[in-house]
Amino acid sequence: MATHARQGRPCIFGRGTRWLLAIALAIGFGVPATARGQEADELILGELMADGAHPSLRVLGEGGFVYQGDADIDKGGSLQVYRYDLGLAGGLGLMDHLRWGNTFFFGVNDYDFGGGSPWNVIYSMRLGSKLTYDINQQWGVSAGGILMFSPEDGANWGDSVSGGGLLAAEYRHSDTLFAGVGVAVITQIEDDPTVVPQVDLRWIPGPNWIVRLGGVPASGGAAASGEVAYQFPVPLEIGLGLLYQQRRFRLNDSSLAPNGVGVDNSLPLRVRLGWNFNEHIGLNVLAGAAFAGEVELEDSNGNRIASSNYDPAPYVGLRLAGAF
Repeated sequence: MATHARQGRPCIFGRGTRWLLAIALAIGFGVPATARGQEADELILGELMADGAHPSLRVLGEGGFVYQGDADIDKGGSLQVYRYDLGLAGGLGLMDHLRWGNTFFFGVNDYDFGGGSPWNVIYSMRLGSKLTYDINQQWGVSAGGILMFSPEDGANWGDSVSGGGLLAAEYRHSDTLFAGVGVAVITQIEDDPTVVPQVDLRWIPGPNWIVRLGGVPASGGAAASGEVAYQFPVPLEIGLGLLYQQRRFRLNDSSLAPNGVGVDNSLPLRVRLGWNFNEHIGLNVLAGAAFAGEVELEDSNGNRIASSNYDPAPYVGLRLAGAF
């Protein structure tokens, strides 16, 4: 970006610590078999609530690490990012036709800019709650809310709040096809609220094949994903997926834009190799590239100061999950 270099506070994670944290997350947490390969900005609750059998209580836990490799920024400098996250999702049957789902996600995005740092470590926390009413065996309706915090390390969490509500209709044609369509209205940090369409699809077009599409309000904007996967006779699955990730966050008062806003958008294309240890625990290895990368710096009122695209970046990661 066309800005002066930011000096001062070093990143809270050293390079060695970053990789140790990644390994610890991989060992200590788990992506559920029903939500293979998804990042925390993707909704794991969708497939939980789409499951044909609705137990009175079900909990999913997921955690992972993604390294977005070094990429040149068009207006000078370079960028690489270490992303870590943990998530929990729970589904509770309140009565015969009413289900209550809740999600909690926490993430750390550790940015390493070469040639000047407009921001460093960004935190993200998301709380979501949704009620789903089953009209009959095929149709259901849902309504819920979401609350998000997206501050840089040292920024005021209260100034990083966004959130909103969503309404959706769900349709289950059979065990091989589930679809949901809805809309969410989400506030933005120093910007107008945005209307986000929500689309969820789980389709098994033939033996061993599965198609997944998802859209959900995420920290500062929208996250959407799509994947086509093939399931081998052994507990192994390979998938080709495309994600749209939009991050908008509050900066601290020592940044190039004191109390301003940072934006990071990208479009990762990735191959996922998933292995289920058993029906409850799954491991995923991810590899690909992040395309259409863009970073933007805004002042405390949301006025653009600088923006720039960055080159495609290598993208690798590990994800683990457990369903209980």
